[in-house]
Amino acid sequence: MNDCDIERLADDVVAAYGQSTPPVDLRNIAGEEGIELAEGDYGEDFHGRIEYLSEVEAFAIYHPRLECARYPGRVRFSIAHELGHYFIPAHREVLLTGACHNSDDCFLGGSSVEKEADKFASALLVPSVELRRLVGARKFLTLAQILELADRCQASAQATAFRYTRFTEEPHIAIVSQNGRILYHFASEEAEAIGFRWLGNRNVPMSCATRRAGMAPVGGGIVEGASGSENWFSSRRASAELWEEAIRLGTTDLVLTLLSWQDYEPNYEQEDDN
Repeated sequence: MNDCDIERLADDVVAAYGQSTPPVDLRNIAGEEGIELAEGDYGEDFHGRIEYLSEVEAFAIYHPRLECARYPGRVRFSIAHELGHYFIPAHREVLLTGACHNSDDCFLGGSSVEKEADKFASALLVPSVELRRLVGARKFLTLAQILELADRCQASAQATAFRYTRFTEEPHIAIVSQNGRILYHFASEEAEAIGFRWLGNRNVPMSCATRRAGMAPVGGGIVEGASGSENWFSSRRASAELWEEAIRLGTTDLVLTLLSWQDYEPNYEQEDDN
């Protein structure tokens, strides 16, 4: 499925169960679909699994305990991810054959199947109707506003930031790094269109807001400042003045970074990065 199809599918699920305001009730959706949510202590590296139980002709989703989780938003994402495998027709057909697997950590899964389930989960937890309401005429959200949206949707900061990046019509990049090393990133369609799909660099630039956020104490808040595309991207003809916002995620050593274009004008030669 392409991104638009996944978006429509998530919107249909949200509408079908009357989830007009966040947070989306995942237990209700699962219950109405006859899916058993089997929470338990499955180990630190376990994120989630869905399987079809042929003997009772029903699906079950196994996930870490939500009530005692250090990061409830992460567990909710896992449940929504497994619901993606259920609602996406091609995934469900495979499950009905008796196949099952443990899902990867969010956004690190390399397969197209896992990426589709990730996109569905983000769209389910942060519905498009809520994003349209918030973005409105302003056309963009700050990192602080994205974090507030994550709290309201009971979603992780990462999932909400990547969801916004796919939604916005502005050039925008969301990045997750760890100890100065870039783990993964997502570019908005507009950023891709003007030649900024791939960062090229694998390390966080020195003396930038992201570096300072990574060294900040737990709860240190948002660090921001001006930056330039030459700091983050590999050598290219295109250049841009950026605004960088970064925050350390919880008690981890992960840092979430947003790059936004300042006074964006497409006045340079577009290049193909593919």
